[in-house]
Amino acid sequence: MIKKFTLYLGLNDKDTKVQMISTLEAYKIVSNILASDFGGGTIYEAQGIYKHDDGTIVFEKTLRIEILFAEREQVRNLVEQLKKMFNQESVAVQEETIDSDLW
Repeated sequence: MIKKFTLYLGLNDKDTKVQMISTLEAYKIVSNILASDFGGGTIYEAQGIYKHDDGTIVFEKTLRIEILFAEREQVRNLVEQLKKMFNQESVAVQEETIDSDLW
């Protein structure tokens, strides 16, 4: 049994409310971090949808990042790094215990 972390990184800047870093550039940045700090991972492009407190519906390009064989503190450090790099208020993190192995 191992931990699997799934992060949801929205790409809209928290202050301007628009995407300031292209999706391709975001992929490159996150890929480099995953390769150097975690030995790898998986990234998907997703479409995030949420409602602001004022009722405005927002559609946002989102990176879904999956990481296996990592420690919680290591992922927490990654989240803090991503929040700064992409000017995010938060990054959603899902943690699961799964039965997985490399064959």
